Amino acid sequence: MKSKSILALASLFLLAISCKKINRPETFVLGQEAFGGIVIQTDDEGVHGIVAAKTDQVISTAGNNYQESLPIVSAYSEGGTGWRIPTKDELEVLYSMKSELGGLRNWYYWSSTKNGSYPWAKQCGTNPNYPSNFKCPNNSFNIRAVKDF
Repeated sequence: MKSKSILALASLFLLAISCKKINRPETFVLGQEAFGGIVIQTDDEGVHGIVAAKTDQVISTAGNNYQESLPIVSAYSEGGTGWRIPTKDELEVLYSMKSELGGLRNWYYWSSTKNGSYPWAKQCGTNPNYPSNFKCPNNSFNIRAVKDF
C-alpha cells in the first residue's frame, strides 16, 4: 500500500513538472537563429522581439527603387511570413549587429521610416564622404528584412 502511494505521488510530481515546461514560453537571446533569421531585439523576458533576415532581400545592383522593392520584401518567406522593411531605429540596431548578421553591404539600406513622403536610408559602409542618413526614394539601395516574433 505504501509503495502505491509513493508511486502515485511520484507520478503526480512528474506530471506537475512536465505541465510547467509545456506552459513556459520559449525565450530567445540576441544573435540566436530563430524564425528564419537572427534575433536582433527582445523584450525583457526574451519572449518577443525582432529577427533580421540572414541575407539581403534587395541589393542595390538590381536597380530597384523603393516602391519596386516593397513587393520583393513582402514576398520573402524564409521561416514564415511577416517580413517587412525595418524602421529607421531597427536599421540602427541592424547596423550595430552587422558582425552577428554576417556583415552588411558597403552601401545604403532603406528603412520604412518616412521624412515627409520620402523614406530614410542609412549608409552602412565606411566611406566618410557619404551622409549616414538621408531621404531619397528613387535610388537603388539594399534592404535587409525584419519581422516580429
